[in-house]
Amino acid sequence: MSTTPQCAVIEPIARPWPPDLSTYDRKPLTLIEKRCLTTIMLLREKKHPYWFSRYKRVFVRLLKPIQEVLEYLEVPGDAFRAVQGNILAAMHQKGSCFWSWSRTEWLSVLGSNGRQFRGRYAQYRNHLIALAYVVGNFTDLHLIGKLYMKKFAQLVFHEATVNEAIERTNQTALKMGYAKGIIQRLTSTLCRVLLASRSPRVEDLTLDVLMAVRDTDPTVVVKQSVVPLSRVLASLAVIPKPLPPRSRSRNPDESATERVPKPWLKWVTRWRKMTTLERTTHSGYYYSLLKTGRWIHSERPELSSPGAWTYQSAIDYVAALMQAKIGDWSAVNRALKNVIGKPPSPSSITHSLAAMRTFFRDCQESGWIKRKFSPDRVFRTPKSIRAKIGPNPRVIDQDIWAKLLWAGLNLTEPDLPHPMPRENATLVAHYPLEMVRAIAVTWLFGALRNSELVRLRVGCTRWQAGDVTIPDSSQVLAQDRICWLDIPVNKTGTQFTKPVDPLVGKAIAAWENKRPHQAKEIDKKTAEVVDYLFFYRGKSLSRAYVNNSLISTLCRKAGVPKKDARGRLTSHRARATIASQLFNSKEPLTLFELQEWLGHKHPRSTQSYAKVTPTRLAKKYAEAGYFERNIRTVEVLIDRDAIVSGAAARGEAWQYYDLGHGWCTNTYFSQCPHRMACAKCSFYAPKDSAREQFLEAKKNLQLMAQSIPLTDEEVAAVDEGAELFDSLCVRLATVPTPAGPTPLQLQTEPESQASHDGGERSKTSTAGAG
Repeated sequence: MSTTPQCAVIEPIARPWPPDLSTYDRKPLTLIEKRCLTTIMLLREKKHPYWFSRYKRVFVRLLKPIQEVLEYLEVPGDAFRAVQGNILAAMHQKGSCFWSWSRTEWLSVLGSNGRQFRGRYAQYRNHLIALAYVVGNFTDLHLIGKLYMKKFAQLVFHEATVNEAIERTNQTALKMGYAKGIIQRLTSTLCRVLLASRSPRVEDLTLDVLMAVRDTDPTVVVKQSVVPLSRVLASLAVIPKPLPPRSRSRNPDESATERVPKPWLKWVTRWRKMTTLERTTHSGYYYSLLKTGRWIHSERPELSSPGAWTYQSAIDYVAALMQAKIGDWSAVNRALKNVIGKPPSPSSITHSLAAMRTFFRDCQESGWIKRKFSPDRVFRTPKSIRAKIGPNPRVIDQDIWAKLLWAGLNLTEPDLPHPMPRENATLVAHYPLEMVRAIAVTWLFGALRNSELVRLRVGCTRWQAGDVTIPDSSQVLAQDRICWLDIPVNKTGTQFTKPVDPLVGKAIAAWENKRPHQAKEIDKKTAEVVDYLFFYRGKSLSRAYVNNSLISTLCRKAGVPKKDARGRLTSHRARATIASQLFNSKEPLTLFELQEWLGHKHPRSTQSYAKVTPTRLAKKYAEAGYFERNIRTVEVLIDRDAIVSGAAARGEAWQYYDLGHGWCTNTYFSQCPHRMACAKCSFYAPKDSAREQFLEAKKNLQLMAQSIPLTDEEVAAVDEGAELFDSLCVRLATVPTPAGPTPLQLQTEPESQASHDGGERSKTSTAGAG
């Protein structure tokens, strides 16, 4: 029984790069070589069949490196002869050997495009470009017109080697979340970068090579794909960090330094290099100081050095700043064309003065200039400006907020924004649905700042491990009832943890399960190497994403406008809305609890967020009973017969105010000072008297209620008890009653009357005895 041997698969052997060119003769053309070149070119023009073979031995020195390089590149026979002929023709035209050609000379041989090349020489231009790349170190491929980078890289470096590098980067890009269309562009850009680095190995790529390709290559696809490629290479740990996005402005500082005195610019630049402020802060101060430099240029040239400033010159600057208009001393900026000439905002004035305070204080404390004045006092913001600046958290209307909550919890794939579709291309959202849901739910329930939201880290949520009993209470929080969210270091405090709705933890967990592997990033605030939660395609979530994209998506889903009566819906307004709702809930958070939950450093910051809702304010006002507290209702009996018969007109009693222990017949009872402590004058009738029985016998009485306003002392007597009631009686003891006598006189009259009646009874008894 015979067995058929299996054929072994022979893998292509990778060629060593670069080829060794140091052993070749690089001397200039000799006189004999030049004469032979002239002869064979004449024969070539006459299309002689043996124009080259007769003088082949003369050009062995020149043709040997060309032949071996073309064999190294595995160029076919037809292209082999065509490239040799093109090189010989170019050497005859230039009168020099190809070893000495400059970039310009090689470019003239290759042509700026394929049509120019074909008209001058022959076909097989790519093979000639490959020879120029290997022998002549010609890497300015962006100057020779359109070139298919992948095929050209495979021609130069060998197909298997290039395909291995492409597969490696494409797999990493796919894991990072890049779509297939972007990966195709990354393939072309990778080949272009490999050619620029003159190495087929991905590990040999550097940031300098990537920046050079981005700055020099005119191809739009390459320019747009270099930054994503750098993120893939950073994920592979090939380069330390990805390239930053290219600024739209070619040189943003060029126009900003116009009309700024050079000495002032030198001082400001020196300060910017030594300051310890955060990048965004010192950058804003820098441009504000350049604006001051333009004021110096136009108004006070002698103040070009900070050491020349005095107390009076600083006061003059503050006065000029208060009277300035938008556009004065500013660089050319198209964004200002609609507001030029208008007064600046109070915050803009405050920012300019803060920049001057910081600059002069640092210059004085560093010993650069002498201390002639106090920057903190001279450049202090005036009270009139500070009064116009304050926290203004604008709470979103409850109806709109409820619809936004529903939209965030019910997002679907069609709701997400998609890029402009191409022909036969599927719609792919910029971010996955799970990521957008996690961002939306965290924004709607977490009350985070933008800087905190984008800097959340993987594993930032934790669930309650077991049942927990609340201190000083019998209530028990069940397991997995509470989700804890770790908030990173913010602008006012350190890292802290706060409880959030379980929906936040579930949405973040769903995204973490879907999140592709990403390279770690350096946290610019803490200098830590971290895994950002919202990190996709090698790029962190932009701080402007919520305001510019997410809110628009939620508003479109919920069918609500992006503006309300208080202005545009923004990320920070959600923070104010959540804080206000927690403060006005049925069991609200206290001010200090809300301060801890929001991560505020001072309670006064929380006070600006803890706004009482109008509904709760109305309820509390009604419960306070302000009106009822100052009004008392007294029952009044109206004698209708006395009114009809005319007795009321003759002065007889027709109104009877119920005092509880008796009746008051004074028509002007509401004006009587003794209404709360009746002195029992002649208008008073006790309920156990004959008049009480007379009133009960009447059937025409009408019961009514009359509201009597109370004074502050009367309210206090009613609210606080007997002591204040006694003091009220003491104060009214000498106040006359509507009947005339004072309460004190009314008390003494019964006593004197009683003594008089007793004397009469004594006389009567004595007479009887007699």
